[in-house]
Amino acid sequence: MNYAILRTAKLKTMGNIGGSLAHNYRTIETPNADPNRTPKNNHSVATPEAIKQAIQNRLPEKRRSDAVLCIEYLITASPEWEGWGKSQEAEFFKRSSQWLIDKHGAENIAGMSIHRDISTPHLVAYVVPIDQKGKLNCKDFLGGRVKLNQMQTNFANTVADLGLTRGKEGSKAKHTSIKEYYHDINHARDFTIEAVSPKPEMFESKARYGEKVSAAVIEQIEPTVKAANSILMDYEKARLEKSVAEDSYDTLKKRVEPYLVAINGLNQKEIARVNEVMQLESRKIAVENDRN
Repeated sequence: MNYAILRTAKLKTMGNIGGSLAHNYRTIETPNADPNRTPKNNHSVATPEAIKQAIQNRLPEKRRSDAVLCIEYLITASPEWEGWGKSQEAEFFKRSSQWLIDKHGAENIAGMSIHRDISTPHLVAYVVPIDQKGKLNCKDFLGGRVKLNQMQTNFANTVADLGLTRGKEGSKAKHTSIKEYYHDINHARDFTIEAVSPKPEMFESKARYGEKVSAAVIEQIEPTVKAANSILMDYEKARLEKSVAEDSYDTLKKRVEPYLVAINGLNQKEIARVNEVMQLESRKIAVENDRN
């Protein structure tokens, strides 16, 4: 199942807004972004300073001291969606942009960006929450569970024919904020893999020992692969950083190879057999992860 994903953050100070813009325009270190792909990002407004000015220009002079000055939207879809990199991607972002305009009015959207320097592209928008009476009123848009559910449903309906669906309505799963989303993505690779090879049995052949070592190492790192996978399950049941699990699998192969290389004296047929066993065990884990 491929999901349409919509996240929001409430920015109450210009400092909050400036910090978000620094991340959005990559003027600060962004661990989850590939700097070689950053030039592919697209911004409707050239500079973060221009967005801040646009926000200030829309803010009413009289407002509460704790008022939300800006709503930050993050819009994306499941990484497995087949539309990425195709015409459907352009259509998805076009409809997302129009959905924001219809909801808030073009005059209240200070700027929008599309990021393509991360594993799954997404759109970020900065919106001043001005209601129909011309007042700063975030609650009118994001206030209460009912409004949030309606918003999620309405957005999902907008892109449903692109092969995307809404997350389960009424689910008790915790809503992931933009801040939490970025924190988890940035730290999703903060895990290590340690594997201990079993001791050889008396009179055990090198080929058999190689098979046992391969299976043992794979078995020991399997919980880590699953743990990496579980990190990703909070994002509308989509693995928003699928590469974490893939990187774990790559690490597995690197960890197993030294054991195989260390088994000197095997002929080509025996080495091929050991490699075959390793691959079969790896596929079993991959299949199990997909089922989970």
